[in-house]
Order: sequence, then structure tokens, then C-alpha cells
Amino acid sequence: MVGTMSVIDRRTISRWFVGWSQRVRGEVAMVLGARVVTVGSGIVFVLLTARHLGPTGRGEIAVAFTIAYTTAKLSDLGTTTSGRIHLLVPDGSIGTNDFCSLTITLIPLQAMLAAAVIGVLSWTTLHLDRSFLLAVIGLSVATMMFRSAVSMLYGLRRYRVVMVAETVLAILVVVALTFLLVSGRLTTTSAVTTMAVGSALCAVWLVGRPGVLERGRGPVLMAHWRTLIVDGISPMVGGVLFFLALRIDRLILAMIAGANSVGLYTVALAFPETLRILPMAVGQVIADRGRSGIDSVATVRLHGRLAILGYLLILIVAAMAGSALLPLAFGEGFREAREILMIVTVAEAFLSVHLMQQALLVGFSRPRSIGVPGAVGGVVMVVLDLVMIPAWGLHGAAWACVIGYAALSATSVLWTSRALGRADIT
Repeated sequence: MVGTMSVIDRRTISRWFVGWSQRVRGEVAMVLGARVVTVGSGIVFVLLTARHLGPTGRGEIAVAFTIAYTTAKLSDLGTTTSGRIHLLVPDGSIGTNDFCSLTITLIPLQAMLAAAVIGVLSWTTLHLDRSFLLAVIGLSVATMMFRSAVSMLYGLRRYRVVMVAETVLAILVVVALTFLLVSGRLTTTSAVTTMAVGSALCAVWLVGRPGVLERGRGPVLMAHWRTLIVDGISPMVGGVLFFLALRIDRLILAMIAGANSVGLYTVALAFPETLRILPMAVGQVIADRGRSGIDSVATVRLHGRLAILGYLLILIVAAMAGSALLPLAFGEGFREAREILMIVTVAEAFLSVHLMQQALLVGFSRPRSIGVPGAVGGVVMVVLDLVMIPAWGLHGAAWACVIGYAALSATSVLWTSRALGRADIT
């Protein structure tokens, strides 16, 4: 009897993986390929800047990217999510021209918001020079442009084009950073400026691909802008608070413990954050297939569970290897980050559950339901950071991740079941 059940289980598992392979392996491979290239160039970026500029310089760059991504998520009003969703719907009324024109209109808002944030931080705590302030503003605008362009192409499910763009951007950044290092001109300002210029150029290239913009379609309808903004409010609020849950600990650490602690913390997070591309890539593809009407809820749930199981095994191996490699890769000055790595790896396991639940929401629920788990979990995370980091510093930030991500995942599971039930999806 046991032998028979074992055979049945093996056959069932085999069918699951065959189904996975037939449906999503090609698309996941392209999305994952784009993310791997981005992460690869990011690792080179971190290694060059961390080893050459030290923890303080690395900390300033981390603050710059935190400001850029946070303000981009706020200024786009959630249109990177709502635009992608509407483009995925077969025969939808909203097109790429509506999405692109709205993004261009919102760029000045992004520039002003980034200038205000970096100006306040420089005036109160960090005391950054003017050239670095301008570089951060440029990075913020370029980040918004690139995020919107990538979202537009993903809405058209043109994964291969995005992968090519990410590869070109990675090559440009690595070559430019290497040149700056060899010529002795690698600074925090030049590193941030390099990333800003590369992102902006790739955004323009993406939008200019044949078949992206709809030439001769007619005037852009303001009503479509309104739909994109209204449907984007919930994803925007949830996305901003979720991003704060991921990044605000850097800013609090910078103000409480200085850039040195931020440098140690970001290096410890480099391993699990690098691996995060795996569940994110799977989640994006299965969400796109759900919204396009290709896969059912049951299929998307199955793919999500398989992804979580595989990701947990990878995290265990990575944590063990990363603990040994950290001092070798980044230098002896980062040895303290080894203990932090073990703690944040546990947090990353919880976060993967949230990412798979988000895939279900993006794929099947109303757009206004998407941001709720991120908003609730983000608030919890921010409160934990404000309480634990001043009290326990670097270790407080790490344990706040564990507790906060656990609360975020629990909220996501409960809310997703409720949202899909209300939408009468079985």
C-alpha cells in the first residue's frame, strides 16, 4: 500500500512539474534572465563602490537609490501597475499611448518630490554636496522613466525586449564604472550619475521599439488617464508602504547609527535580495497569465506553492554559503554583517509567501484590492523599524524584518482569500 501511494505521489508531482514546464518555463526564463542580468550588474556595482568607497560611500549610494525608488513609486500614482494590468486585458480600451503620455506628464512631480526629500535629508542629517543632490534627482527621474517603460513592455508581454534592454543597461553601467575606477574618478556622485544616464537611455529605447506606441490611433483620452490613476491608487499606496517596509530601515539606520551601519546592513541583505528575483519572476509571469485569461486560479496557486518550496531550499543553501563568502567578497570590514545575513534570510522566506499572494491579486482581483496587504504590512514594518532600530541598532533592523515580513505574509494570505472570494472567483 505504501509503495502504491509512493508511486501515485511521484506521478502527481511529475505531472505538476510537466504542467509547470509546458506553461510558464519560457516566459519565466526570459523574465528571470532580465532580472539576473540586472542583479549581476548590481553586484558589480556594489562590489566596486563598496570596496573603493568603503561603508560610508556605499551607505550614501544606498540612500540615493532608496530615495529614487521611493519617490518613483509615489509619483507614478500606481500607473506602473494599473497600466500593465489594463494592457494585459484582451481587447482593452486603454493603450500604450495613454500610459506613456500620463507618465511624461507626471515626471515633473517626480523631480520636485525627489528634490524636496534629498534636500531635507541633506539639510538635517547627511550634509551632502550639491553635485550629489543633483545626481540623486536625476536618478529619481530616470528611475521613473525606466520603471514605466518596463511596465509598458511587460503589459504587452514582450519579455524578450525587456531582457535585451536590461542586458544593454548592465553592460553600459559596468563599462562606465570600470572606466571611472581605472581613471580614478569613481565617486558617489559619478556612480549615481552613471546609473541615471543608463536608465534614461534604456527607457527611451524601450518605448521606441516598433509596435509599442500606437501611431495614428487618435488623441489621448483624459478619461483613460483618470481610469489609470483611480485603479492605481491602491497599488500605489500599498507599493509605497511595502517599499518603505523594504527600504526605510536604511534611512533610519543612516540617521541613528550613520552611513557605516547602513553599509554593513545593505551588504548583509545583498544575498537574500539577490535571490528575491526568483519568486518575483515567477510571480510576475503567473500573474500576467492569470490577467490575460490563460491560466486559472488553481493553476496559479499551484505554481506559486511550487515556487515557494523551491525558493526555501535555495535560501538555506545561500545563507550557509553567504556566511563564508561575505568577508572574502567585501573585505574584513564587513565581517560583522555575517550574523545579520542569517537573520534576514529567515525574513526573506516569509516575504516569498507575500509575493505569491500578490501574484494572485494582480492576476484575478480588482485593481483596488491589490495594495491592501502591502499597506497594512508596510505600516507594521515602519512602526517596528521606528521602535527597534533606535533601541538595538543594526540587530534591531534585522529582527524588525523578520517580525514585519511574517505579519505582512499573514495579512496577504487572509486578504487574498477574502478578495478572490468577493470577486466570486473559484
